[in-house]
Amino acid sequence: MTIDKKIKIPERWKTSDRQIKKMQLAFEFEDLVEKQLKQDALDSGISPSSQLRKILNLHYDPPLKPRLTISLSAEDREVLAGRYDIDPNDRAYIRLGISREVEAYYQLAKK
Repeated sequence: MTIDKKIKIPERWKTSDRQIKKMQLAFEFEDLVEKQLKQDALDSGISPSSQLRKILNLHYDPPLKPRLTISLSAEDREVLAGRYDIDPNDRAYIRLGISREVEAYYQLAKK
């Protein structure tokens, strides 16, 4: 799959890289607790981290549009850059390629 670099990248993707960093904490819960937290989040239409904030009575914003995240190693970026025929450091076009590939996957799965 080749990504056409003439396609305009949404502004919100460019600005997300410049957001202020906050303290991030990772948790490991027992499987039952983690599964229930994720299910409660899914049932509420919020992210698991927002569900955790809700449990703790901390402010959370309902998602404008739910997002998923993925961490990519340098090797992952090289693989995707080769697949999409783009620069491995071009975050916006890697994101576009991943979005298109996942959408195509689920369109095929529906058939």
